[in-house]
Amino acid sequence: MNKIYSEPITKAQSLVAGVKAQADVLQSKGIVVDVEKLKALCSSLEEAGAAQDAAEEKLKQARAVAHNCLEELKACYSDSKAPIKQNFPPEVWLSFGVVDKK
Repeated sequence: MNKIYSEPITKAQSLVAGVKAQADVLQSKGIVVDVEKLKALCSSLEEAGAAQDAAEEKLKQARAVAHNCLEELKACYSDSKAPIKQNFPPEVWLSFGVVDKK
């Protein structure tokens, strides 16, 4: 999980543990901490962080596939236009779909 999420979760969980351990002291001072809300928010953030990690991994894989396709397309395009450029004058390249100027 991303550090931007894990650190606040760890801090909140530590606070929850401390508040539970010192509940009587807090109560005598009239201090109320919504432990259940803190726990629920930690859980929600953990789930959202996991979903984000999964989405980022999926994006990384899709990006790798796209990059490989791009490299293959570039190579195939170059190989396909080379014989045209070698066998015909530049004036007719465009009629074959070759947009190179030189």
